[in-house]
Amino acid sequence: MSQTVDLPPCHVDVDVRGPLLMAVVGLLLLQIDLVDIWRDSLPGPLNRWWHAVPLIVLCVLMAWRRRRPMTCLALGLAVFLGEAMLGGSIGSLLVIIELVYAAGLHGRRPVVDYLEWVVAGAVLLAGVGTLAATRDVRSAVAAGLTVFAVFGTSYWWGASSRKQLELTEAERRRAADQARLAELREADARRSEREQMARDLHDALSGSLSAIAIHAEAGLQSEAARVEALRVVRATSREAMGELQTMLSVLRPDASATSSPQLHNLDGVVAQARARGLTVRLDVSPDPLPGLPAAVGQAAHRVLQEALHNVGRHSASRSAVVRIRARDELELEVVSVGASPVSPEGSGLGLHTMRERVAAMGGRLHAGPDQGVDPEMWRVRAVIPLPSAGEAP
Repeated sequence: MSQTVDLPPCHVDVDVRGPLLMAVVGLLLLQIDLVDIWRDSLPGPLNRWWHAVPLIVLCVLMAWRRRRPMTCLALGLAVFLGEAMLGGSIGSLLVIIELVYAAGLHGRRPVVDYLEWVVAGAVLLAGVGTLAATRDVRSAVAAGLTVFAVFGTSYWWGASSRKQLELTEAERRRAADQARLAELREADARRSEREQMARDLHDALSGSLSAIAIHAEAGLQSEAARVEALRVVRATSREAMGELQTMLSVLRPDASATSSPQLHNLDGVVAQARARGLTVRLDVSPDPLPGLPAAVGQAAHRVLQEALHNVGRHSASRSAVVRIRARDELELEVVSVGASPVSPEGSGLGLHTMRERVAAMGGRLHAGPDQGVDPEMWRVRAVIPLPSAGEAP
């Protein structure tokens, strides 16, 4: 026996049109004398119109069948059985079929679950009672089938309709849940996109703007350094404009396509760092680098860019060594001497965004003073796994 939740009542008002129509049909059936349909019943009144009284009572009960289905069925059965003992009528039979159907459709569980056992018991009781009274197997089988046709079929019809409504309600709830999940996924995607934009803005512009501010300050303080400061400011501004145009081309779908920055553009990154006054030594193996997945190349490019920006801001020597190894993993290391005591490991938005980028690729990142070798040595080391030959990049 299946267990399902009760359906929310979709309509609890009193039905008027159905009972009125059934009353009209029943009275027309009385007019053509479709009464005394049960054999071996007790003799009733000679006037057939007395059957209109139980018919009207059953129609009144039918009006409340959606709000109180089990109560209406119980009272209706009492009226129907009382009339059946005196012959019964087709009109009353039609109404009781509707009441059984309504009980199977609108009744509350677990009462409805027991109704099928009541129907089965009524079929068995009708057959056994008829057999005991008539000693005729055919009459007993006919009586059992008649009860089943009246009560069993209408109950099965109502229960089947109920299951269909339950399935429809379950689908509606599932659709609502999926719509809610879609909204949550969309909100999460928007949040991730905003975080990505914040990282890109920081990586693309913060270092350049810091370099511009530092060299502008140096130019204001010294006449001798003014020309060199202006040169660095001009080069860094061009670099920032290029990064900004790259981001705008990504954010604007109608703009001309511009490729995302990749690690293969090592010469450009190093040249930009040198233009800001850094001394950079490059050690790459193999040289040139093999083809890298776009996401890995972009993440490594941003890490290298941010690490060199940090060298310019925090290193006293303003020099760095860049080592890159590409085998089963991409290893990127930027080492500088003269670590700033005010930049401990883990601080700053730049270090945070670098860790997020590397972690998103399934890699790991260390950034901070190298206590094991030289406390004055600042080391940034990122390790990003590369797909094997059989995997798609």
